[in-house]
Amino acid sequence: MRKQIDDIAEVAYYGSCPSEEFVRHAFPNSRIPFFCYGINVASFMDERKANLRAIEAWPEPIKKRLHFEARKGFRERLRQAAPKMLVVDFSRITRASLMRYRNTLLTVPYELLEAGPDLQREAFGIFKIIPFGCREFWTHVIAAMKAFCDFVNTEIPDTRLILLDVPPTADYRGTLIDSNTYMIDFCRWQMRYPMSRMLVDFCLEHIENSRVLTPRTDLYSDDTALYGPAPMHYSAEVWKEMAGRFHADGGFEGLPRSSDLLSILTNYSGLMDAFTRTALSNQNLHRFSLDILHGALPYLFAKISSPAHSHFGDPIDSHDVVAAFRWILGREPESAETFLNHYALPNRGELRETLLRSFEFQSQVPHYAKQQ
Repeated sequence: MRKQIDDIAEVAYYGSCPSEEFVRHAFPNSRIPFFCYGINVASFMDERKANLRAIEAWPEPIKKRLHFEARKGFRERLRQAAPKMLVVDFSRITRASLMRYRNTLLTVPYELLEAGPDLQREAFGIFKIIPFGCREFWTHVIAAMKAFCDFVNTEIPDTRLILLDVPPTADYRGTLIDSNTYMIDFCRWQMRYPMSRMLVDFCLEHIENSRVLTPRTDLYSDDTALYGPAPMHYSAEVWKEMAGRFHADGGFEGLPRSSDLLSILTNYSGLMDAFTRTALSNQNLHRFSLDILHGALPYLFAKISSPAHSHFGDPIDSHDVVAAFRWILGREPESAETFLNHYALPNRGELRETLLRSFEFQSQVPHYAKQQ
């Protein structure tokens, strides 16, 4: 059986680090006729091309990535490749926001989030940002997920689809980054994990020729991880063990058609452990952990189960956020993360009230009062 599995001629992957790593270790001798890395499914299924002339002066890594995505054609290339096996993970969908250029949907690249404020403000003027978690974001994603399932069923029905259920790990065994930084990153990724699981279950329900792979081994990250240590970057040894177990269990045919509830609950319980360890190791992080457990987590679940209808009334656009910061705080948003957090508020009134309640504005009020 091991030889038969290894002899699969063509294996494709779509997603992010997990899919790439699993294919690398489980199918080292297979040809890869198609791969797509870091592109949201809403952009993947959107065939409308875009000519992004406005970004020609941008840094090469960001420009190259956006030009590649704007050329589109992902579905057609996957259809022509018709791989025997397709490995998919949804890690990036639950991380990056979308943005619209005219009628074309694109993924906000990581490099743009890490760029300077001047470039970010320029991007806000060129693209309409669709923040992660808002109603419009999930509307596009779910519509694209339905289209993806139909595409797999009709265009590549003989392709076997492996859906990776890959939770973040709180176990870091390296030395390159400090434990507090790692645990904060883990908490953020662990909030996203249920959303990724929902997307996996959606595909299992709608694609007959699909299976789910949930790790049963002890998950940890260390300094051998391909893209550096992080909760979603498992150690090379973990991937080797996962690949070996996959083959030993019979490959695709040995994978289940339904979720492994025991593994899901065990993996998700890691958030409680992370909270305890983070709070004990650094009291300054105690409030951050509480916010995740009692505030952000229910909010994210609510976003999926019953999106707020208030997004349809008095909606916020990108210019509102910048203008509000200028008028109320006397400056512009300091980062893309700050911009997106305020852009995701339900309406302009809430945006105004949030800035007026901010510590920054409240600390300026006595100063203004003295000058009057």
